[in-house]
Amino acid sequence: MQTTVLVIIAIASGAIGNLLIKLSAKDIPQSITLEAFGKMATNPTLLLGILFLAGSFPVYAMVLQRLPLSFGFPLVQNLAFVTLLVLSYFFLREQLTFINFLGILLLIVGLFLAAAK
Repeated sequence: MQTTVLVIIAIASGAIGNLLIKLSAKDIPQSITLEAFGKMATNPTLLLGILFLAGSFPVYAMVLQRLPLSFGFPLVQNLAFVTLLVLSYFFLREQLTFINFLGILLLIVGLFLAAAK
């Protein structure tokens, strides 16, 4: 599988997993009890989020196998962060501020600088 496709899958699965876990948080009890763990274990949105996150790790490992760690790690982590900001805006109605856009721009510039030879 091409490295670019693996990077996209790793980014998307990690971001979607985190989004699903956040969406499930409203149904998760605040207390740490056996009953709370039972509710969490049967929460389909939480379980799907965990599945997406768990599924992202082998793909992420394949990305790191193909790219230098000093580039692959920031590439996947930073783009997953940017993806999550955008998904949070659309699905959670979280605000994107000027500072968020500035941060996104700096992350992308940083990735280009890190990739420069």
